[in-house]
Amino acid sequence: FSNFYKGILLGNSTEYLAIIILFISIIMNEFANYWIHRVSHEVPFLWDFHEFHHSAKEMTILSRDRATPLEGLFVTTIFLPITVLNGLLINEYLLQGYLIPVFIYGIYITFSLSATYAAHSSLKVIYPKPFSMIFMSPSLHWLHHSTNPKHYNSNFGQVITLWDKFFGTYLDESNLDEIEKFGVSNTEYNKHHPLYSYLLLPFIKLSRRLLKVIN
Repeated sequence: FSNFYKGILLGNSTEYLAIIILFISIIMNEFANYWIHRVSHEVPFLWDFHEFHHSAKEMTILSRDRATPLEGLFVTTIFLPITVLNGLLINEYLLQGYLIPVFIYGIYITFSLSATYAAHSSLKVIYPKPFSMIFMSPSLHWLHHSTNPKHYNSNFGQVITLWDKFFGTYLDESNLDEIEKFGVSNTEYNKHHPLYSYLLLPFIKLSRRLLKVIN
């Protein structure tokens, strides 16, 4: 990947061009994250793993890292060429002494992490307009975890609203009053001991899927 990107993106680069390339890379990374999240909902055997994240009945910052060991293994690998791009670019820019794009990327990562933790908290955070037209307000992620069928498969993005709006999955803050509860109704993950649900149940669900395919 490093050799490929160097040949395509980094030849005869200047710091101004590096900034433009970094912004394009961030948008591509958001695109990959959008689809990583979306396919985790739309592909049944991937949803078996991601359902554990959605089984939480309350929004807390700890829910942000509520994920099974198997979830990232299957999905992240598919989008590896895009998701590693930012890291390779930053490494190259550091070697070339381009500090502005590195600083911009640092702001992006800080904002991204803060936003995702806030999105799973119980604190209502809505960005003012026109800021909210570009960036996903953290509390809009509550709609993604809502049990209201109207809110299903919405707001997959976490930092920018671009891809949700482009693919028609964006819901704005006017829908927040329609949230009644969070979680997944009758999920198997909430019927067992937490350690069993975390360590064993994902493998059991995968085995069931494989048996259905074989039979």
